[in-house]
Formats: sequence, C-alpha cells, structure tokens
Amino acid sequence: MLFLSILIGRCFATLNLTIGIDINNKESLAYLGRLEQHYEQFEEKGLTLNIRNHILPCYTCKQRHNFTQPEIHCFGGGRYCQFSTYANGQQLLTEIIKQQCLFEKDIQTFLSYINFFQQDCFESPHYTFCSENILKNLLSQNTTQLDECVNASFLGEGDKALLENHLLAQEMNKQYNESSLSVYLDNKEIKDSTFPDMIGQICEKLKTDPPEYCNIFSRLEKNTSLKLDDQIFFFVFIVLLMLLILISIKVLKSVKYVILEKQSIPVEETIGIISGENVQ
Repeated sequence: MLFLSILIGRCFATLNLTIGIDINNKESLAYLGRLEQHYEQFEEKGLTLNIRNHILPCYTCKQRHNFTQPEIHCFGGGRYCQFSTYANGQQLLTEIIKQQCLFEKDIQTFLSYINFFQQDCFESPHYTFCSENILKNLLSQNTTQLDECVNASFLGEGDKALLENHLLAQEMNKQYNESSLSVYLDNKEIKDSTFPDMIGQICEKLKTDPPEYCNIFSRLEKNTSLKLDDQIFFFVFIVLLMLLILISIKVLKSVKYVILEKQSIPVEETIGIISGENVQ
C-alpha cells in the first residue's frame, strides 16, 4: 500500500520550469543551454520545461496596410517581427520556428542545439549555414524533416512574408515581452537567481525523491561552503597578522625616536644641572 502511494505520488508530481528567451540575447540562450546536462534526470522526476520566445509585432502595419504588404523583418505582413544587426528579421523568425520544431520533437536535442548555437552562431555573419552545420554534423539531425516542420507551420500557400504562422502565433499568445532572460519555477519568478541557485531550488523541490545529480550537487555545495569558511578564516588571520606587524613597527619607531632624542642632547647643556649630591 505504501509503495502504491509513493508510485501514485510520483506519477502526479510535476514541477514547472519556464524560461523566457530572446533570440538576440546571448545570456538567455547560454542560460537555457546549460540546462542540457541536467534536464534528463530532472525530467524523469517530473520536471516540465516551458519556453517563451520574445517576438515583436509591427505596431503600425495594421494601420498602414492591415497586414497585407510584406515587411523585410516580419512574417504575416507584420504580425510577427524581429530585428538585429547581423541577420534580417525573417531569418531570426525562421530560426525561432526551427527551434520550436526541435523542442516539440525532442527537448534534450533542443537543449543541445541551443548550447551549440549560442556558442558558435550568435551574431555570426553565416547565421543559417552555422545552424545547419550544428544540426547535420554535431547532432546528426534530419534537416529535411525540420524544414518540413517549418514550412508546415505557415497557414496557406504563397509568400511567407504575408502568411500567418501557427507556431509564432502560439508564442505571441504567451505575451512574453521581455528582451532578456526570465525564469519561473512553479510560477514564481527567480530570474535574479544564478544558474546554480536555480538548480539548487529544483533539487530542494525534489528532495523527497531527488535525481542523482542533486545528491552530487548537495555534496559539492557543502564542500564549497567548507572551503569558503576555511578561506575566510585564512584571510582574517592574514589581516590580523598584518595589523600586528604594523602596530609592532609603529611601537619600534616610537622607541627608536625616544632613544635618538636623548642621545642628541649636547654635553654642555648638562653642565650646571643640580644633582641630588648638591642638595643640602
């Protein structure tokens, strides 16, 4: 009965990690990529990863032409847009769609791709080639299937610059409007936490049935804490030792000054000084 209760508890135990990224923000991509080495163990214990992409609308396109004219940095006639100094908006949006296709296919592969992408392709003048090289040569992915997924995400036929896109629409509906990293753990914002802190918080929530990495993380954290304590004591000792040396030097200087001052009194100034023998 107890085993059954534990089993049911595990089946219904869920932990939601939501990470908001911007295709133009290297910090957010690097943060997400670091999750690659831990995700598989966390997923087995009930972690669900959600991704939000920052996508911009063209605020004037509806007024100017009601999304019926192409925009170089947009799809859907201006419904979904992105801007950068190293690639046009349509390339960036295609990259976001490709990443969404990877995410839906296999999250672990998606995280591996993000890790490589943020290191090798960010702001690269050969943006598209770099991406394809990672997929083909480093991750052995079928790029034809990914291209089919990207094309299938557009609704209808014709110029993609004017077509709506259901994957980009999903991202727009999430209303993620930040151009920097954002992290939520079970709907609690923790973006000010470092990556190790975030991992520690996940481990804390999974403490009743932690993955192996959490046990390693706990030992590392304790060892780091002990090392820090030793370092603090060492630095305090050094500071106290330096203070003692400075005080000793100051005292020695004072004593030396008094001795030199006494030695510097001329002999003739001592003549006529009344001594105890002359007192009647």
